[in-house]
Order: sequence, then structure tokens, then C-alpha cells
Amino acid sequence: MRRTRARIRNVVGRLPGRDTSRVLVVGAHFDHLGFGGERSLSPDQRVAHPGADDNASGTAALLGVAGRLAERVRRGWRPEHDVIFAAFTGEEMGIVGSSHFVDHPPRPLERVEAMLNMDMVGRLRDDKLMVMGTGTAAEFPELVANVNRAAGGFALTTTGDGYGPSDHSSFYKRQVPVLMLFTGAHGDYHRPSDTWDRIDGPGL
Repeated sequence: MRRTRARIRNVVGRLPGRDTSRVLVVGAHFDHLGFGGERSLSPDQRVAHPGADDNASGTAALLGVAGRLAERVRRGWRPEHDVIFAAFTGEEMGIVGSSHFVDHPPRPLERVEAMLNMDMVGRLRDDKLMVMGTGTAAEFPELVANVNRAAGGFALTTTGDGYGPSDHSSFYKRQVPVLMLFTGAHGDYHRPSDTWDRIDGPGL
């Protein structure tokens, strides 16, 4: 066994809000498994694991949200909070990037009022969307229900817990309320078959 050391980076941007002392973090991880390895569910295939759903889908959603809000800013709108967009690295090796973020936040962590995480959001089926972390803030159940009605009504499944195998856990461990969006598991998870042509574009 040979150990190697590498420098990896999160990619972070910010839209300033009217109240810069209050922060909302919108996040997704952009790393995946490369050519497979020990975390692959096809460990004997040393081929590219594209990670279209896990988590190019979440990264695309992150960029989509940032683009839409930036367009509104260009027309004169400003968000109430500072909005930080964080594309995390190292999630697949143990939420390394988001752990580093909360240890070295660009704004004091006590100012972060909530974190929204998107991980595997590209395989919407029968309008079923899972929202995790609804029990981490008293406001979240009503907020999620209202947003869902305004969005046209997904078939929501919610869970209260803020822990889970993705980047929102790093924030919840530090007492930050979290929500995570997820469109469900599938047989291509951590396999070479997680390809772009299996993404539900309209659903994403």
C-alpha cells in the first residue's frame, strides 16, 4: 500500500444580503469515485464512475439556484440573508470538505441560521421527494409544506433527523439547522452506470 497526499478544495461563492450578520448556506458535493476503488459497488471494474446523480445532480441544482438568485440580484432584488453557495469536495471519503468548512467558516458559524444540502436529486420518480432534517428547526415543517405547495406539490417524505451520510451532517453536529433534498436510491449508486442519460432533467 502506498499513501499519497493531495490538496483538495471546496468552491465557495456568496451573494450579500440585506442583513450580512445572518447566513444561509446552500451546498452540494462535487466529488465522486473517479475510477471506482473500495467505495464502488462494482469494485472489480476499474472504469470511470461518472456520478451523474451522485452528485453531479446536486451540483447542477446548486448552480441553478445560484444562477436564478444572481439574475434576481441583477434586477435589483437582494436576499434577506447572506447566501453562501458551497460546492464541497471529499464527501465520498467521509464529508471531508464540509467538515473543513465548518471548522474554518467564511462567516462565523454562529451566524449560519440554516444549511440546505442537495445530494442525489436527479432521479425524480412519481414526484417523490425526500426532505431530511425537518425536525432540526421548529419552523421547518410549516416552511417545507408551504414551499411544496408553492412548487406544485411533490409527494413528500420527511424525516426529522439532521444526521445522515452527506454534508449536512457536518453542520448539524455544530448545532446548525439543516435540510437535505434527495430523490431516492437506485441500482446505479456508486457504479459505472450512474450516467447522464439516466438523469430526469425536468425533475431536476
